Amino acid sequence: MDISSQEKIREHAARDIAHRWFAYFEGEDKIVDRQLEILSDDIKILHASSYLLADGKESAAIWAANIPEEIDSHFIKDFSYIPLGEDIAEVKMKIAYQVIQPDHRIGGAIIHYQTLVTFDENNSALFKFVNKTPVEPNPNKVFADSYQENRIYSLIYRWIYLLETFNSKGIKELLVNDGHHFIFSERKDVKNYEEWTNFMEQLSAQTQHGHYEIESIDTETLRDNQMLVEIKATWKRVKKGELVTSPVRYRLKLQDTGERYLKIVDLQE
Repeated sequence: MDISSQEKIREHAARDIAHRWFAYFEGEDKIVDRQLEILSDDIKILHASSYLLADGKESAAIWAANIPEEIDSHFIKDFSYIPLGEDIAEVKMKIAYQVIQPDHRIGGAIIHYQTLVTFDENNSALFKFVNKTPVEPNPNKVFADSYQENRIYSLIYRWIYLLETFNSKGIKELLVNDGHHFIFSERKDVKNYEEWTNFMEQLSAQTQHGHYEIESIDTETLRDNQMLVEIKATWKRVKKGELVTSPVRYRLKLQDTGERYLKIVDLQE
């Protein structure tokens, strides 16, 4: 695979687990095993480079199970992806953190995250090292909930990663009812999951490698547990040795059913 395509795919996988990481702290139902899914066996978690929160997956499970029940938010303001080697990258993030304190005042901080992310042969991502350091108070005293945003963006980057790797089995997990009676709007050649899988296999056979360059993501809340997302991107791929670029647009209707990812209820391409 072309190095630039591989690193773009890995960046999308890393963005997925970053949003999953923060959504865990914000959700009402904290399922520890789901948080452990995005951590390597030798995970190390530090606070301010000096206080060890977890060393290994077993201690990470204990730490994650004892997170205080707070109403808080984490907005990713900056995200920097830096490849370091064959299967590892550094991800740095600037986080705007807020918390509603017991006296109802809004506290918080700007937190710098330095992390190491490892990748397997499928370019799937896991956190290997997390160091979170508060650097200054958050000046914003009006609380903003970030849970829905983190859930949406985790789904989006998971969706894009699976498209890039032509992983139809992984995509099936994201479809409501495992793809049964799934709605593929405005496609005359694809009316169900099986036909769409065949379509993906044909694309995979024709494509040597490729990735998506995301241009814009627009979201709209329809009701408490349903959202509409429009993604505009450029699909860059190599076919028969030549670079081919195509503008693409996806409109996804999403529903939060409390599972690992939001579910795609309706898809328009």
